[in-house]
Amino acid sequence: MTREALNLFVTRFVDFASWATTKQVDYLAYYLLTQPSTEIVTVVDVEESMALLDIRPYSRLSVYLSEEVTKKGGRYIKHPRGYRLERSAFDEIRIAVDAEPKRVQVAEHLLDMVPRLIDSQERAFLEEAIRSYRVESYRAAIIMVWILTMDHLQKFIFGNHLDKYNVAIAAHSDKKMKPVVAYDDFSDFKESRVIELMRSANIISHDVRKILDEKLGIRNSAGHPSRISFSAHKTTEFALDLIENVLLKY
Repeated sequence: MTREALNLFVTRFVDFASWATTKQVDYLAYYLLTQPSTEIVTVVDVEESMALLDIRPYSRLSVYLSEEVTKKGGRYIKHPRGYRLERSAFDEIRIAVDAEPKRVQVAEHLLDMVPRLIDSQERAFLEEAIRSYRVESYRAAIIMVWILTMDHLQKFIFGNHLDKYNVAIAAHSDKKMKPVVAYDDFSDFKESRVIELMRSANIISHDVRKILDEKLGIRNSAGHPSRISFSAHKTTEFALDLIENVLLKY
C-alpha cells in the first residue's frame, strides 16, 4: 500500500475528503481487500491508509467495525485476524467504483454546456443542479433542471411571444384563464397547461412538446416520495434532453 496508489483510488470520487468518515472507511476497506493476497483488513490497516491520505484518525474505528459485525444487516464479517466486507456491501461499493469514472465524465460534459447559457443566473442554477448529480442526489438534480427549463421558457414567452401566448389563452375552452400581464402570472397556470398553450401558440414544436410532456411526468415522480428509483443514466438522459433541446434552443 502506497500513498500514490491510495491517492489514485480516492481521486476517482467527487469530494472524497468531505464524505462521512464511515463511508471513507468502507471504501478504504474495499480498496485494501482488492489488493493481491489480501484476505482480511485490520483496524491498523485502515488507520494507516487514512494516515497516508492525511485524513484525521477515526476514534470510533474499532467500535464502528464491531458494530457492523453484530448488528442486523451489518457491513462487515469478523475473522480471527480482522474483518471482511459482507458480500452485498462489497458488491455495492464495487458497482459504485466501476461507475464513478463514467458519472464524473457525464458531469463534466454537463458542465461544458453551462457557459453556453446566456443568463448568468441560469448558469449558476445549472451548476448547482450538476453538483447534485455528482453527489448522486438524482431526484434533486431532476427537479432543479426542470425548474430551470420552465423558468427559461416562461421568460422566453414573456420577452418574445406574449401576444401569441395570450391569444392562445383567449382561444382556449377554459374561459376562466386570464391573460399574462406580469411574469408572476405564470404561477396561476399548471405546468402542463403552460406547455399546452405554448404548443397552441406555435411557440414550440410538436416534438419539443412531446419532450416536455415526458419530462414533466418524470419530474412529478421525482418530486414525491415513492418506490421509483432514479439512476445516473436516467438523470443524465433527462438533463441532456432538456438542456440540448430547450435551454440551448430557445
